[in-house]
Amino acid sequence: MNEIYYVTGNGGKFEEVADFFAKKYSKIDIKQYALNIDEIQSLDQKAVIRDKVEKAFTKVHKPLLLDDGGIFFDAYNQFPGTLSKFVFQGLGFKGLFKLLEDDNRASFILQLAYTDGIQTQLFEGVCKGTIIKPNNLASHPELPFTAIFKPNGSDRTLAELRYTADFFQYSFRQQALMKFIAWYETQ
Repeated sequence: MNEIYYVTGNGGKFEEVADFFAKKYSKIDIKQYALNIDEIQSLDQKAVIRDKVEKAFTKVHKPLLLDDGGIFFDAYNQFPGTLSKFVFQGLGFKGLFKLLEDDNRASFILQLAYTDGIQTQLFEGVCKGTIIKPNNLASHPELPFTAIFKPNGSDRTLAELRYTADFFQYSFRQQALMKFIAWYETQ
């Protein structure tokens, strides 16, 4: 069994990844490497992920995966995207809803990077939907956008879908992981 580290300090992310590998692909022993990496400031998500994976490899020195996900509002150009966490910290739910009064369409886009120090590959996952004001804003505390994002084709938010059988079809992270597995099988 091959060992790959998933580099993230976010327990919510790793929980989803560990569950994915346990259920979908047991040929990889996935382990968390808790490390928060300083990100370059750029709206270019692929540039951010390439920089992060290079920095991570200098610390881990073993095959690794890491991701950079963000929510992108259709009403704005590449925003908040790579700045999602900071925009939420600054505006909270109330400020986000104000920004989206005229157009609440959004997409979660995730870039997943793999490197073994020799080659680096990127894999993308996308989920389109809308931002809604749910009755209950309870969510995973490390993933607040999931509480207000309703994927197209669902009547529930991502937070409500998280532990259901339907979650896989909407998970942008799992889409990218499936693309990684398809590529990994060819190596």
